[in-house]
Amino acid sequence: MQRALYDPVDPTLLGSLTPDLQYRVNGEVYRFGAEKTMQRFVTEPELWCGLLRDPVTGERFIPSTHSPRVYFVGGPYYFSSDSTHDRFLEDPGHYEVKRAM
Repeated sequence: MQRALYDPVDPTLLGSLTPDLQYRVNGEVYRFGAEKTMQRFVTEPELWCGLLRDPVTGERFIPSTHSPRVYFVGGPYYFSSDSTHDRFLEDPGHYEVKRAM
């Protein structure tokens, strides 16, 4: 059996409520069933997170490795354009997405 470039996520593992197995992207909380899976996600979240919402415009988009981003309050924020990235940096607290972990 040929091994994929990235191991698939095991759908039988439920996401943990333990803070050590949670990570934020654009303020949304992602939960993982294993440390190995979470570390794979943290290394390149844009490959795994799927559809995101730009925190400035609310526009939904799929991030790429070229998407503008900034690390803020516990995780990365991705943006659909350079202009929304710059607007976010002017007042990040105004656009921060707050979710309980």
